[in-house]
Amino acid sequence: MAKKPLVFKSIFPLIIAAVLTVACSWVAPAILTKIETKVDDRVWRLIGGHNKLEQRIVVIDIDEQSVSQYGQWPWPREKVAELMGKAIKSDVSMAIVDMVFPLKQSGDDKLVQLMRQRPTTLAQILAINADDDTQVGALAGGSIDNDCAETYPAANAIIANNKKLASAAATVGHIVPKVDSDGVVRHIPSLICFKGQSYPALALSVLAEGHGQSSIFKLHKNKQWWRSPYVLMHPSNNVRLNIPVSSQGYIRIPWWLSRQSIISISALDLMQGTVPNDVLKGKWAIIGSTAFGSGDSIATPQSGLADGVEVHVQLISALLDNRLPFTPRIATALEILMVLIMAAFLYMSSRAKGLKVVYTPLLTCVFLSVSAIAIHVLTLWSQAMLIPWLSGVIFSITSSMLMALFGYAASRKEGDQLYQNLSSYLPAHAAKWIAFQQPVDVLDAKHEQVLVLHADLRNFSAWCNHLPAQQAGAVLHGFYTLTGNVIQKHGGDIEAYVGNAVTAVWRSGSADKRALIAAKEIIAHSETLMSNDTGVDHIPPLAIGIGMEYGEVLAGAFGLSHRRAYTVTGKTVTTAMQLEALTAEMAEPILIGEKAAKQWTQNAIKLDSLGAFLLKDTPEPIELYTVAQTTEAVT
Repeated sequence: MAKKPLVFKSIFPLIIAAVLTVACSWVAPAILTKIETKVDDRVWRLIGGHNKLEQRIVVIDIDEQSVSQYGQWPWPREKVAELMGKAIKSDVSMAIVDMVFPLKQSGDDKLVQLMRQRPTTLAQILAINADDDTQVGALAGGSIDNDCAETYPAANAIIANNKKLASAAATVGHIVPKVDSDGVVRHIPSLICFKGQSYPALALSVLAEGHGQSSIFKLHKNKQWWRSPYVLMHPSNNVRLNIPVSSQGYIRIPWWLSRQSIISISALDLMQGTVPNDVLKGKWAIIGSTAFGSGDSIATPQSGLADGVEVHVQLISALLDNRLPFTPRIATALEILMVLIMAAFLYMSSRAKGLKVVYTPLLTCVFLSVSAIAIHVLTLWSQAMLIPWLSGVIFSITSSMLMALFGYAASRKEGDQLYQNLSSYLPAHAAKWIAFQQPVDVLDAKHEQVLVLHADLRNFSAWCNHLPAQQAGAVLHGFYTLTGNVIQKHGGDIEAYVGNAVTAVWRSGSADKRALIAAKEIIAHSETLMSNDTGVDHIPPLAIGIGMEYGEVLAGAFGLSHRRAYTVTGKTVTTAMQLEALTAEMAEPILIGEKAAKQWTQNAIKLDSLGAFLLKDTPEPIELYTVAQTTEAVT
């Protein structure tokens, strides 16, 4: 039964954290998605910075130098044909044109002729949620899809190539990315619907052309639990690719390549013949414009200002390697498993003792959170798999903070309980001192100026020998209770109960007159204690003797770390004890040393001198005093 509250206290924070985690996922899913996305952006920067050159694809860039030489973009169709002719002459295996030619122009015939010499993929734009319903040019590459409107995003405006160029192209693909709320491009529709037909993205059309097939893809549910819920598949058996997409048909754009990993040559260099032949030979060439004013700049996880052509290179490269990132079907199950594993680690950390119960869950949280993100990065890097991690981190942080708070509260309660227990055996200041520091073997003591009162219950040993334990114990308990109550009432600290004696001190910095009041009160109230009827005639009567002196004492903890004792000692304590021993011989219940008496008489407290006496181990006699018999009680 004792373990049940402890187990409950360990599990309760985990239950609260789990409820809060689920609540966060329900109440603020957009915020959680945004946080995951921002972290993933940094992960892509980390991953993309350690890749080799992509040598299968080369960008022919109409850059600032090119437009400076040949004029602002868009160029006349003849100039575009000349650039493509240079690329074909350099023996590219495929030409990919990241631009749209909606209007007929002179030079189209030359461009058509060149496009028939090498497989060429043209771009087209299918705008989603456009402000107007512009329809320019002739769409190409579409296929009838009965589920189009329910599965893929639908376009309401198009800008396509003129019919002559569109019919000459081997394939055509759209270049419309999905822009997130923060303005960053992270997804692209795999297919976009328009009037009952679906049109593939440029990268998919290029992939199909690379396999010698038409650009027709169909969405299928995936039955493999470790793969994405939906995949795009090609009807041809020659194209054995499962392209992971979301349920809305979006492809997660990968960023395996850093910008430095993409080979790019200036259109100006190609036109002037300064590009070595082996740079383009056998490669897939993407012709695009990065010049200012071309309108092809976007924000990506790698850069706040990037060129749209980079998206196509990233996608085509990942499709060739079959490494498109995806979230597996069992993502939710993996998320729950991660939370359960974290809960197990955190539960074990809550078993720590002392102050460790506060910081151990926090350290465990750091370890688990870093591990969750590390697993996320490793699975993305090695398997292109996006494992959910944020829910686990939220659970870990929430539960660890709750555990730390619970642990601190429990530790504080335990410390208070320890202090209270110690206070019942030690002086309050000593209990506090001992409770909140680690035990050590070294000496830990200090000198203090105090007033010492030593009270002894005389003849108690004889009572112990002749009375039952319960009766004798009751007498001693009554003596301890009487002296303890009176001493604490008048501001004293009980330093020790030793046998049938009590030692107390006053730390006011001088001979505190409250000590004298306490001594007189103890004697006055001792009649109740002495009135015990034992039924045994030959037992000597009980009596209380009190010795008092002011001076320096040594107070501290002494002994081994595993068994230490707190005490006050020194000449002042010894003198008080010797004075108490003399009370029986001198028939005086209270004897006061000369140092305490000197201070009290200076403060107009009347004391009677008993003369000088030589105490044991005292080189010179000291004058002893007692309470004046003719005066009123000290106030």
